[in-house]
Parts: sequence; C-alpha cells; structure tokens
Amino acid sequence: MKTLLITLGLFCLLFTTSCKKGGCIEHEKWACELIDVNPNYYDPVCDCEGNTYQNEAVIQCLEGKTKYKKGKCK
Repeated sequence: MKTLLITLGLFCLLFTTSCKKGGCIEHEKWACELIDVNPNYYDPVCDCEGNTYQNEAVIQCLEGKTKYKKGKCK
C-alpha cells in the first residue's frame, strides 16, 4: 500500500511539474543526418521557455531540444 501511494505521489508531482512548464513533453531524438531540415515547412512547435519554432526538425536538429509541445506558443 505504501508503494502505491508513493508511486501515485511521484506521478502527481511529475504531472503538475510538466503543466507548469507549459505542457512540454520529451520527444524521441531524431537522427538529424537522415532527415531534411526544412525551416520553410511550417508545423509549429513550442519549447518550454515559450519560443515557437517552424517545425520539429528545426527545434531538434538546429536547436538541439527534444522537450516541447506541438502547436504555436500562446
């Protein structure tokens, strides 16, 4: 029973922390040499600091970030 409560507590802590950071989640790191980094392709993503990037390839390969959410920053 204690283990279950500790697990639930940790889950709640992680969940509330991610919400405070704008809902950023860790995405799988791409092999940048295998994809076309096209900054003109617009499918916006938002990093944890509130910066909008053109697409996932730009944020991962040019900025080196894997923690973000899909969509434009608000």
